[in-house]
Amino acid sequence: MHVTDIMHTDLKTISADATVADAVAALALARVSAMPVLDRHGRAVGICTTRDVLLAESRCENPDARERLFDSTLVLEIMTPWPDTIGPDADLRAAARKMLDHGVQRLFVSEAGRLVGVVSQTDIVDAVAAAKI
Repeated sequence: MHVTDIMHTDLKTISADATVADAVAALALARVSAMPVLDRHGRAVGICTTRDVLLAESRCENPDARERLFDSTLVLEIMTPWPDTIGPDADLRAAARKMLDHGVQRLFVSEAGRLVGVVSQTDIVDAVAAAKI
């Protein structure tokens, strides 16, 4: 079985120029814990995760700093730079190994330099549970 067999292709993205408040709203609305971050040319430049938001918030020393974080800080300032990706034709075992080796919960799927999907640990576990592998 390959990544393409179980990956999700309905990716929600966020602009690098969006505020942290916009990112929190977008993550909540999409009901996801991470979104690819796109630059103004539509290129993937990073990933914004709930963990990135929590880490940035933990550094706020007072309510004013917290308000500035959400209202004035850009996603570009808190995101994780673009992580490794995997190709859609990669074997699921290779995807699982890469997630374990890199300590990540998901891999974005890229084909010919274009973002085409995402596969998560949960997707792989679901496939195993359904005896698809």
